[in-house]
Amino acid sequence: MREKRFPPPSFWAKVPVDPEFDQWLTVRFSHRVLVVVRTVTTLTRLLDVVSLLKDDPRIQIVFTHNEREPAILSSGVGEFLASLDAKVISWEQAVETRFDLAIAASENDELHRVNAPVLLVPHGIGHQKHYPHQTVISGLNPARLVRDGHVVLSRIGLSHSNQLRYLRRNCPQAEPHAVVVGDPCHDRMLASLNRAARYRRLLDVRDRKHVVLASTWGPDSLLGTDPGLPARLLTELPVDEYKFSLIAHPGAWAAHSPWQLRAWLSRARRAGLAVIPPQRGWQAAVVSADCLVSDGGSIALYAAAARIPVLIGSREPATVVPDSPLAELLARAPRLDQERDLREQVDQACAEGPLTEVAAQAVEFSGKCAELLRPVLYDLMRLTEPDTRAVFLPVPDPVPEVTEPATFSVEVRQHADHLTVSRFPTEQAGRSGSSDRHVVAHEELSTLDELEGAAVVYCEFTGEDAEFDGWAREIAHRRPDAGLIAGIGAERCLVWSAGEPVVELTTRGEPLATISAYYWRRNRNFPATGSFRVREGHHVRNVVASMFTG
Repeated sequence: MREKRFPPPSFWAKVPVDPEFDQWLTVRFSHRVLVVVRTVTTLTRLLDVVSLLKDDPRIQIVFTHNEREPAILSSGVGEFLASLDAKVISWEQAVETRFDLAIAASENDELHRVNAPVLLVPHGIGHQKHYPHQTVISGLNPARLVRDGHVVLSRIGLSHSNQLRYLRRNCPQAEPHAVVVGDPCHDRMLASLNRAARYRRLLDVRDRKHVVLASTWGPDSLLGTDPGLPARLLTELPVDEYKFSLIAHPGAWAAHSPWQLRAWLSRARRAGLAVIPPQRGWQAAVVSADCLVSDGGSIALYAAAARIPVLIGSREPATVVPDSPLAELLARAPRLDQERDLREQVDQACAEGPLTEVAAQAVEFSGKCAELLRPVLYDLMRLTEPDTRAVFLPVPDPVPEVTEPATFSVEVRQHADHLTVSRFPTEQAGRSGSSDRHVVAHEELSTLDELEGAAVVYCEFTGEDAEFDGWAREIAHRRPDAGLIAGIGAERCLVWSAGEPVVELTTRGEPLATISAYYWRRNRNFPATGSFRVREGHHVRNVVASMFTG
């Protein structure tokens, strides 16, 4: 029997790029578009742009990146492209093939070799930065825009007409090729504002203040200025009132490796920091924020444009273009003072509100980018536009990396008619230092160091009611320093202390806050049963303590 032979991989690489292989196609498209990827950052921007073409069966979209001459911060591009399940071709094949349109978000690839009309778009919010140690504005390098006396690009997309002055000043030949189209990323965020509540649910914000930390790359970034800031914020602000998420620039992930970045953030992550992966989700995190703690990166402007208050927590970046909107934002936004109370500054920034008038100088035609940009794309392809309205879809749901804290330093304060419980993630169980503070640790998820000296040890109790007393005694035998053993069930909490009967606590509030309030009352000889009121976060709940009869 004759063995069936399949074409080699090099054969399939020519489909759907080479017209000679069109007989293998299912959909007989007429136009080919090349997406030139340089970094993860540029790819996220390019995906915004090509979303305007995705549902047109006349167009086949393929991606490429130059693996032989990659960008310094290109790590992660291959994995990101693979996750898209898109058609990816080699750079060599890309420059040997005729395309109807090429789209790039960096001028630093050899775009003069691409056989197609080329559209260049910014990979940030306009053009706000110089290249490090240069006076050249990022995205508008004259040496790349012009080659052999000719402008390489067919169109240069700008987010605001005030950026024309950069071309006029540094590369006047390219100015006639510029077109002001607004900003696709900004408009996708605007299209997502109605989903803010959904994003907050997915990030488990609940009714807490959502504080998003945004760090670009380099020594002047938020993490470069103070790598310990995330952990300090999480351990100094109560977990029931504040939720923290971190957006790190893809360049930081690429430069240090995802493993190393996560390692440096390990303390903050154990305290509950939600880390947003570089490929997706940062826009949703910003849209859902109550406040952004940022550096001089583009996200600060995107947040201001989305009406999110901004608090600057880094050094003044040396690369910011002096007369740019970003420079004005950095000059006007409040600055985080490490010597002052962090919570007070976060609350004040939230109360003062956003600097939207600054952001308006960065993005023109807000909300109109799709209807301005799509005609440019189709005009370059010499293809009629679809009859459907050009719109951007909302940004994808966030998929954060998050670990819930297991150990807390808890402060209880007495008021006339309730107890206020404030919980702070901690790793030092023996550092309470106050009669109003105690440490609560999870029997299985906390470390042995965290469990040592913990006043309250808790765990999820899933056994039969009659088994709780024995279960609690077993834990107490292992943790003799614990004054209270607590089991958290689906609808109630059970607490046990040596020499006392089991007590059942019922409430609709946070179970650990309820347990801490009960522990505080027990240590001050309040009755073991009865009702009392507990404030955790923004809520005051009624708690009923009764003898457990199970």
